[in-house]
Formats: sequence, structure tokens, C-alpha cells
Amino acid sequence: IHTAIVLPDENLLLPVLYSIPQEIGKINVTMGYGLSHSSVASLVEHIALLQQNLRTRNGETAYYHRHVKALLNHPLVKMAADGEAESLKEHILAFNRIVVPQSEIPDHPLLSLIFTPIAQWQEIGDYLHQIFSHLYQSLTMVKRKDQSSDVTDAEMHDGEPEEMRAVDLEQEFIVQYYKTVTRLQDRLSGAGNMTVETWFGLLKKLARSISVSFSGEPLSGLQVMGVLETRSIDFENLIILSMNEGVFPMKNASGSFIPHTLRKGFGLPTHEHQDGTYAYHFYRMIGRAKRVYMLYDTRTEDVQSGEVSRYFYQLKYLYNPQFEISERVVAYDVAAPESAPVTVTKTAGIMRKLDGFLAGNEKFLSASLINNYIDCPLKFYFTAVEGLSEETEVQESVEADVFGSIFHRLMEIIYNRYKNRTVTPDVLTGIASDEVYLTEILEQAFARYYFRDEENPRPLEGQHYLIGEILRSYVKQTLQADQQFTPFQYIGSEYRFHAAYPVRDGLTVNFKGSIDRIDRVGETIRIVDYKTGSGPTDFKEISRLFDASKSNRPYQILQVFVYGLFYLMENPGTRVSPAVYYLRSVFRDFDPSICHDKHPIGDISIYMEEFSEMFRSLLKDIFDPEVPFSQTQNQKNCEWCAFKDLCNR
Repeated sequence: IHTAIVLPDENLLLPVLYSIPQEIGKINVTMGYGLSHSSVASLVEHIALLQQNLRTRNGETAYYHRHVKALLNHPLVKMAADGEAESLKEHILAFNRIVVPQSEIPDHPLLSLIFTPIAQWQEIGDYLHQIFSHLYQSLTMVKRKDQSSDVTDAEMHDGEPEEMRAVDLEQEFIVQYYKTVTRLQDRLSGAGNMTVETWFGLLKKLARSISVSFSGEPLSGLQVMGVLETRSIDFENLIILSMNEGVFPMKNASGSFIPHTLRKGFGLPTHEHQDGTYAYHFYRMIGRAKRVYMLYDTRTEDVQSGEVSRYFYQLKYLYNPQFEISERVVAYDVAAPESAPVTVTKTAGIMRKLDGFLAGNEKFLSASLINNYIDCPLKFYFTAVEGLSEETEVQESVEADVFGSIFHRLMEIIYNRYKNRTVTPDVLTGIASDEVYLTEILEQAFARYYFRDEENPRPLEGQHYLIGEILRSYVKQTLQADQQFTPFQYIGSEYRFHAAYPVRDGLTVNFKGSIDRIDRVGETIRIVDYKTGSGPTDFKEISRLFDASKSNRPYQILQVFVYGLFYLMENPGTRVSPAVYYLRSVFRDFDPSICHDKHPIGDISIYMEEFSEMFRSLLKDIFDPEVPFSQTQNQKNCEWCAFKDLCNR
């Protein structure tokens, strides 16, 4: 009771409370906490955004997914409807819902209340009252569960458990916000036209002026209070935070249109009066204290000047002989240390996870994982061994991966009609000129990979229509590029293989893959891979395919070589030629055939001995317990890596 922490800036209340060590014991807070900083205020802000951005789709109200997810992630909503909130979030991701129709909102009392469309501003008051009432009841049920559960002796001795006190505080915030809505509703009862946005804006301004008082035991414990709460109270020890000029005393912010000179001439309150009031409170507060600690922030950022309050200078230069003043600057050396290379040692546990890729187990390596390992062994560890991946988000536009998937699907649908048949120039010309057919399969592919609702293809509109037309042109140009290989026999698309690859005695590794397209030109089997970007079709040496130090390593060529390796394992003696179709290159004179030193590869088997030797050496390193997973030395590989923050790149 003899010590007080004084907060000129009430926004520091919660940080201070969280910073006080447990050894302090009891704490008494005798200051208000702004209603606008409460969790219910943030909930109302999310609700306001939801209602201000309503959409109508096919005659049904729909909500923007970001506003929906913000509400579903709110602590109060999760407390009252956790299961339904999680299921709706999963549904939004599963079907890539950019806007969420009203019909897809789960049947839960709170969610049904929140996701009720508001047509007129007069409805908002009752709408919010119903939401607050349900939240209050939900918190009451939570409190009853806590009361019926086991409570420790220490908690019983101190009074209510911490969780119950937190619930009481949330309920107090809800009650105060309920009253605030009622006040605004009464004041605007005779108002004319108004938008929903204006109503919520007025509510926000009104909430800023309201504080919710904390209750506590004033005769014991550490006292935490604002400047005004120290009136008529004396403390032996004072800790005053935020002793910055502009915070204490507060910077003058007159909201009047009356000039300062007129205010002073007619005896109206001026900023001098405000400064005098603050000065009185400061000197009265420290008048009988034995020890006063004043803390200020020297940083100059945003609107903070970094200057100590004028009251400190007054004490230092006007009253210094009467008492001892000690000044200390606390500085932290926060220079970032140099980033040490990140490596992961292959422990027994990691080796057990790697064993899952061995023959007889259920995990498989692939060409893309091999490319990951070459580019960065640490990335391979994150993705293949630990199974980490980027967080799934709703795609508001057609991203590169979805664009590629749609194109792959279009080519698969087109050519599947000619499986094991000969494709002639007339066939390709006929497909390219059939606009109705191309539109139909575009809608099917979008439904599968973008809208994620394969059973309900829909006409493409707006941005999706434009992307569809780009895809249409790519398909036509790819068919035009295929003319140079006609007549050819189409064998299949998305050819999937599963194989056990022998590396050495006692080490056989599972592999799987999907070859985009296989066709036969004369006596040669072509293995075709589609790429949505651009890249090389020529390489100098096999070793370049495995050289991680080169930023332009032809990883695309390595991928088709891996496909060729496993195709030859299943079909020995076959003449195989690799090809990569780069969509950005199909509009010019383009040959997709892979070349070695400018010479097209007509039979990949002549390169397989050298390729297999390097491929096996790479696999031995992956499964060698003495070779750690280390981050790449080529930092260009880190530019678009999802894991670069984990290794400080």
C-alpha cells in the first residue's frame, strides 16, 4: 500500500499488469480502462466491416471471406461457437470461397445473429443488443463451468481464480458496450437518413470516451493508478511511467474553433489552465513521497519526441539543492548477431523418418523433392521429412500453381479423347477451332481447381473470364506447336508411376511421379512436361543438372530425366526422347525437345549411365546419417522460399 505505479498513459495498463512479477502478490488497480481497447470493441469493429461490405450474389446475401474469418478468429466468437467457427473456416478453404453465401453459415445461435444482414441503420441497435446478450450468457456458462471444476486452495484463499476474474471483466465490458449502444440508439431516435457506416462511426467515437473501472482491495497490495486517481493520496514510493513531454503533461489538443487570444481575453479555459492543472497534480503527488522514480522513453518515433517532461527539469534546476537526484540511462545493446549457418543433424529420430521412404514403407520421393534437396537440403528436410508446408489461404485470383493445374487439366481432357489413336494435323486444327468445346472444358477445369466444386461448373465472369481467355490462347498455341510432330500416337496424360529404386545393397528407395503426357512419334516415345513459365531446353553437361551453386540450374531438365529413368525401368529397351513445353515460349518458333549441347536428344538411354551414377550419389547423401541437412549457400534460391524466415535468410 506504500508503493504506487502511476500511469499518465492509460494504454500502458495491460503491459504493466503483465510485467509485474508474481512475487508482488496482490495488486489494486484504481483507474479505468478504455472501452475502445476491449475485446468487445474489436468484435464490433469486425461486425461493422462485415455489415458495411455486404454483397448480393444470385439473389442471396454474401460476405467477404476476410471479414468472415476475422470474426471466426475472434476470442469471444471462438469461446461461444468454437466448433462451428472452425468448421466454417475449413469449409471456406476447402471450396475457396471468396464470398461466403448466407446459406453456408452454420446453424448456431451466435453465428446466426452475427451474420444477419442489416438493411437500415435503425436495425443496428437491436442487432448488437442481441449479440451482446448471447455473449453475456455464454460467458456466464463458462463461469459456471469454472465454479463447478476443482479450484486450488491458493485460489480459494486469494478469492476468485484468475480465469473467473477475466470472465467477469469481459462481462463488464459487454454490459458497458450494451449501455453505450442504448445511449446512441436513444440519441438518434429522431434522426433522418444515415448510412450504416456513419452509425458505426458514431458508436466508435462514443466508446472512446468511456472507461471501465477496475475493482480491487484499496488497503493492500501494489497500487496501480492514473494521475487523477492520486489526488488526496500520499505514497512513500512512487514509480511514474511515461515521463515524456507531450505525455505528462499531455500535449494540448484544443477542439475549439475559438482562437487562443479570444479564449484568454474572455476568461475561457486555455492550454495554460490545462498545464497548470497537470503541474498541480504532479507536485501534490510527489509532495510527501520519500522515493520517486520517473521513467521516460528516449526514442523518437511516430509522434514521440523522446524528450523528458518539463517537470523533471524543474526539479533538477529549481529544487535540486533540497534533495538528491540520480539520473541513469538504461541502454540495451540489441545489435543483431551474425546469422550462423543452419544445419540439422540426422539424429536417430530423423533417420527413422527417412526410413519411411525405403522400399516396403508408405512414403515416396519424387522429382520435385529431389530438386528441393539439390537447391537446399534444409528445405528438403522441412518439406519431405517433417511434412511442413505453406499455410493454405483463399485464392482471390488465379495464382501460378492453379493456372498451371488448369492448363494441365485442359490438355489432359483434350487429348484423352484420342488415347491410343493417331493425331493428325486436321484433328489439331479441329480442336483449336471448336470454341464451344474449349469454353466447356475451361469451365470444368476452373470448377475443379479454382472453385473446388467440380460438380457445378459455371460460366466464367470478370477476372476469371480474362484468365480463361489467356488459357484458351495457350491451349491453341500448344496445339499449333504440336503440328510439327504430327502424325503422332497419343498414349496418355498424367501417367503415374510407383517404383522401388535400388541405390546400393540394403538401400532401395520408393519413388513416385506423374508424367504430364506421353506420345509416340515414329519409333520414339516422347515424355512431355508442361511448365507455365520459361526456362532452358539445352544443357552442357549432366553434372550441371545437380550443381546447386548455379542460380540457373536447369531443374526442369532434371525432372524429365528422372521421369525418363523410371519410364525406362518399366519399359526397358524403349527409345525415349524428353521434351518440356514452356508456355511463355509457345508463341514463337519453339521446339520443346531437350538438347545436349544444342543437339536434340533422340534417345535418353545413352545418358542414363552417367545420370544414374550422380542420381544414386545424391540419394546416398540423403540417407547418410553423417551428412546433415544444411541450408543452401546460393541465397538466390531463398528469394521465394516459404521457410526463409526459419533460417534467417
